[in-house]
Order: sequence, then C-alpha cells, then structure tokens
Amino acid sequence: MKVMGSAILVFEAIVLGLSIPISVVVYDVDKALTLWSTFLLMVLCILAVGGVRHDKRAAITTGIVVQAIIIAVGIWVRPLLFPGILFLLIWGLAYVMNNKVDEAKAARENL
Repeated sequence: MKVMGSAILVFEAIVLGLSIPISVVVYDVDKALTLWSTFLLMVLCILAVGGVRHDKRAAITTGIVVQAIIIAVGIWVRPLLFPGILFLLIWGLAYVMNNKVDEAKAARENL
C-alpha cells in the first residue's frame, strides 16, 4: 500500500494540475478560486505521500481523508469533482489489491 498509495497521490496531483485550464476556460470558474484551491490540493497530495509511507492503517486513513477533501472542494470547483471520485475508486481498488497481495504472501510463507 505504501508504494501504490504514493503513486496514486502523485498522479492525482498531476491530474489536478491539468484540470486548471478546464476549470477556467470551459467551466468559467473564477481564476483565483481555481488556482488557489487546485494548488493547495496539489500540495496536500504531495504532503500526504509522507503519511502514506508509515504503516498500512495510516496510509488508508490518509488516502481517504485526502479524497474526501478533494471531493468536498469539487462541490465548489466542479471540474475537481470527477478526479476526486475517480481517484477514490482507484484508492479502493488499491486497498482490495493490497489485501490480496498480503494474503498471497502469507500463503507463500506457509508453504
């Protein structure tokens, strides 16, 4: 979960940065609101990589909190809502896959 969670958060920061022109040009959201909210969320994603590096429980909690904050901001800046929901689903998939990998490692050790 550590490596996968870090990668997810870094890719999410990149996708959020790419949503800035869409917010300003297509959805006509206020430029200052878009820039500040998106840059702060990008910084949050990068800082959350440090929280993911600890244990599994802290990684899961950190990821869920970050996704919830991005979805909440997406209510005001509409183009951020889709990446927030999409990465929440990816985060859930990473959790499920991590559990399967842990089970496979445990089964391999018991051989």
